Amino acid sequence: MKKFTISFLFFFLLINFKPLKSEILIKAKVNNQIITNFDIKNEKNYLLALNPNLRNLPDENIYRYAIDSAINEKVKQIEIEKKYEILQNDNIIKKVISDLYSGIGISNISEFKIYLKDYNINLDIVKKKIAIEIAWNDYIVQKFNNAILIDEDKIREKISNLNDKKTVDNMLLSEIIFTINENENFKKKLETIKESIDKIGFKETAKIYSVSESKKNGGEIGWVYSSQLSNKISEQIKKINVGEFTDPITIPGGFILLKLKDKKNELVEINEKEQFKKAVNFEKNRQLTMYSTLHYKRIFNKAVINEF
Repeated sequence: MKKFTISFLFFFLLINFKPLKSEILIKAKVNNQIITNFDIKNEKNYLLALNPNLRNLPDENIYRYAIDSAINEKVKQIEIEKKYEILQNDNIIKKVISDLYSGIGISNISEFKIYLKDYNINLDIVKKKIAIEIAWNDYIVQKFNNAILIDEDKIREKISNLNDKKTVDNMLLSEIIFTINENENFKKKLETIKESIDKIGFKETAKIYSVSESKKNGGEIGWVYSSQLSNKISEQIKKINVGEFTDPITIPGGFILLKLKDKKNELVEINEKEQFKKAVNFEKNRQLTMYSTLHYKRIFNKAVINEF
């Protein structure tokens, strides 16, 4: 009787045993800070929520993006927290969130919260991720602001020269700035980026792969006079038609792909003061992006990263 009771109990446990759905697994470590399967799931859902066209890519690609994105964020977070506490600036975060949901056709925060629920994401996760990105940008500005060198006389000369011409090329550009880490192959990464552009478009690919601040707007730079660009970049853009993008152009710390979205040859009527201000800001942002790219690549290569 005792033997039967034990056997029955064992059989009962077998038929009622179910694997735990909430099991936490470590998927990666960055300098001994863990990234779990839940972190990857949240990252994947976040990426899909803000980039619905990602669904056009293979599942293994989406999963790879999620892991890379989570690792990149962790690398930045660790670096920032060496010196600063990451705080949430409600006013800035509110503006960034507004830009995010406007970019996917949502009109207000209430609708955005409902939209996020469909992807099993809450607003607090979004705010935390935005806070890290804002903190990284502030960190880069504080670290490298004094290293920025702008030749104001050269900028004034370029603007002045525009007034000597009847017409000038004005181009609507978008960018993808990408880097190659020590464990990556340039050719393979470029092929992956091109495959993504082919399947989901340049804009959505920029949101995933670009390391530039412009990634939030799908890589859009805006209208730029040809005279504002370096000769190296101008020569590459001359080789493409509207709707096409350049071959990779080497820049400090990485590579840039530029898409020519539109182009017009127009009469120049320039407010020199306004154009000077825009040109200085353009150059400042370009240099900050360069320093951000170089610094991130440096700390990424020094980090101890393991995937499981």
